[in-house]
Amino acid sequence: MTEGVQRPVQRQESLPRVPKVSEQLADRLRAIILGHSMRPGDRLASEAELISRYGVARGTVREALRLLESEGLIEIRRGREGGILVRRPGIDRIGNSVVVMVTMAEVTVRELIDYRLLIEPEAAAAAARTATAEQRAGLRRAVEAEPHEELGFHTVLAECSNNSFLRMAVTMLHHGLSSSPSGLHLGGADEDGARQDHYTVLSAVEQRDPAQAALAMARHLHRFRDLLEEQGRLDEEFIPADWWLSRT
Repeated sequence: MTEGVQRPVQRQESLPRVPKVSEQLADRLRAIILGHSMRPGDRLASEAELISRYGVARGTVREALRLLESEGLIEIRRGREGGILVRRPGIDRIGNSVVVMVTMAEVTVRELIDYRLLIEPEAAAAAARTATAEQRAGLRRAVEAEPHEELGFHTVLAECSNNSFLRMAVTMLHHGLSSSPSGLHLGGADEDGARQDHYTVLSAVEQRDPAQAALAMARHLHRFRDLLEEQGRLDEEFIPADWWLSRT
């Protein structure tokens, strides 16, 4: 080989991962459930029928079903009246995944509140535009409840938005808040201030004033952020990794 001549470095290429047969079967069953708009309680084919229909081993079928069960998309009941039943995944299941992702991304309290400022004023405005009389009454009960629940008010308000995506986003967020060890909860005089803020939002919703509802919610969240800034907590991790060790 001639000296001084360098050969190009051979880069190692990775081939795309081929899904396991069980994952492919889970994909097929998920597509059937969602594509046919199956409802909670609807029954899928039995384990034996799936083995026959797709020509796969029993272990493959069971692994595929475990994947769907872990997603909360199906429920497997044993016995004569049992079977493979469709379920609707609960917000808590999705919220648990969000809590894990928030931990691994090292999300700070500041980032959390900035996110809330993006979506919760709009949820309040949507509630002012669309909430029914029954929903407005439920929101008032949430404000007047004893003991007063800060997070409960926000999730009820999201329901009043009548926007499915806003409702899911706010509910998942507040599931994470309720799971947080950070103690991002107001108390004492601060809790009294939060309740008064909630009454202001409620009043705007009852008067069907979207602009005022959004403004009142933004002011509420800014007040909360100012409080945490005074405490020097905005740059804390919302869910620190070592918190998980305390649960073992």
